[in-house]
Amino acid sequence: MNEFGRKFVSLFAILIFLPALARADVVVQDRVACAVPDRQQALSPDATHLDGFLGSRIDSNAFNRLLKVDENQLLKAFRHRPGAQEWDGEHVGKWLHASTLAWVYTGDARLKAKLDRVASELGKCQLDDGYLGTYLPEQRWTAWDVWAHKYDMIGLLTYYRFTGDEKALEVSRRCGDLLCASFGNSPGQRNLLDAGYHCGMAPSSVLEPMVLLYRLTGEPRYRAFCDYIVAQWETPKGPKIISTLLSGQGVDKVGNGKAYEMLSCLNGMLELYRTEGDEKMLRAAVAAWKDIVEKRLYITGTASYKERFSDDFDLPNGDSDVGETCVTVTWIQFNAQLLRLTGEARYAEQLERSVYNQLLGAQRPDGCAWGYYVQMEGKKPYSDALSGNCCLSSGPRGVALIPTFSVTTDADGVVVNFLGPSRSKLTLPNGQFITVTVQSTYPDDGRVRIQLSQSNAQPVSLKVRIPEWCGNPAFELNGAATKSPASAGGYAIFRRSWSDGDVVGMTMPMPRRVIEGTHGNRGKVAFARGPLVLAADDSLNPDAHIGSFRIAATGSSRITGDTVPVVMESSAQPTRVHLVPFAEAGSSSARYQVWLPGPNR
Repeated sequence: MNEFGRKFVSLFAILIFLPALARADVVVQDRVACAVPDRQQALSPDATHLDGFLGSRIDSNAFNRLLKVDENQLLKAFRHRPGAQEWDGEHVGKWLHASTLAWVYTGDARLKAKLDRVASELGKCQLDDGYLGTYLPEQRWTAWDVWAHKYDMIGLLTYYRFTGDEKALEVSRRCGDLLCASFGNSPGQRNLLDAGYHCGMAPSSVLEPMVLLYRLTGEPRYRAFCDYIVAQWETPKGPKIISTLLSGQGVDKVGNGKAYEMLSCLNGMLELYRTEGDEKMLRAAVAAWKDIVEKRLYITGTASYKERFSDDFDLPNGDSDVGETCVTVTWIQFNAQLLRLTGEARYAEQLERSVYNQLLGAQRPDGCAWGYYVQMEGKKPYSDALSGNCCLSSGPRGVALIPTFSVTTDADGVVVNFLGPSRSKLTLPNGQFITVTVQSTYPDDGRVRIQLSQSNAQPVSLKVRIPEWCGNPAFELNGAATKSPASAGGYAIFRRSWSDGDVVGMTMPMPRRVIEGTHGNRGKVAFARGPLVLAADDSLNPDAHIGSFRIAATGSSRITGDTVPVVMESSAQPTRVHLVPFAEAGSSSARYQVWLPGPNR
């Protein structure tokens, strides 16, 4: 837990913040305007720099993982086809996506040089017809090579957007042209649904980069291909994504319930909704979100086991491949999409839950390794090898995305979604410049101070998210008590012309909370502090190992610090067990457990 108690500003964070600011004016804009404007903007990663706990994890992701990945291993399957695994081709695109965001955030020259090399070398691996997969000609379009093209394009288009490298765009266009020529309803074309697994959800998730490619280029055939994909979903062999969700059925009834591929399709669908404005796509996405949150979400902010959405409230804790990191990351992307499109705080609430718990619980604290499945109890299965493990490339993408939604803007002004220490230099939609400094040691403490400074006297709104768990926080403006009409789960709104030195203070009560288990966890309890889910960890409790005790009482008044009273099963002697945030639990390879036996278990 000492990592959570660090001071929110470090000399290292200050030094890497300055060069990152130079990246903001590089962003390539879309040629095609969106039919649906975002309510909250997804910002360039250099707009906000995070300190404290989140900042240290973002830095570790950039410097201890992304910078050190073997670039030859990323490219080997393209240079020497076929790859060792069917899905080998996905790693380089995921790395390009995450590393581009991390470079923009840090401004690190070494990471930029590595990005330039990998993007260039990947382009050299493209065949004359535009193929950028890892399969031999006779095996094309049979398993995961459309999927690999998806990640190739996501990575290259992200790199292009922040560098303007026309070669990366050209490689992506050639991928898109090959897909448009290979799949469709014309004579000689294949059915896209047959080119991969999971009722066609894997290959049709290429929808996301095809929408992005259309918006960047304005090429009509790319948009037509996107419409073709969505139409295929509703054919007899399709996964029926939109119709199933609009009929009131859950995500477990969509296709074969495969969570990672389905969420990938939903993210692409929301990009298409943003582009075209078909309201049924947003309604279907919101229906999926509600179903997951109400019936299929783990306490730490992940979903699925055995990589699928299962029956209502069927959420086993410690077996059956719980909490795939690829699912966690696409769930984070899904909530970030919905937050942008709607501006509703409930999506930021889920982002906080997933980031602070499941995402960073899957990342080894030093950033070097990741877990594939990270369950509610057991041991963290960290690995640093790329051989066959899709999640080792997905996890860094999730971490690299955090600065894009932590502090952002909307039509009225500034929106603070994450309450940890950060510094932002923002450009509002009206062109006004504003700086925002969040001072806190959150999530250790519930005291937050937000200072704003703006370039002119035009009134600007500050929206501060009030977490659902915190009750009624107290607010101050320049030291004087003030009120906000917002309640927990929404935004407190302050509108004024901000002078240098103006400070909004927010003080949240952060008692340790007891969460009574339901359904499969009936008779068990879990504990939380602020946004953090806590867990028992055997490395902290040598005399009270997991399985040897039950909680003695569940009243929150009995929790002292992060310890809880327990009774040993062997002797009925009372003692106390230390708890640790899930993001750190099991980091020493010890056993950990979130849901603990209750008093009557």
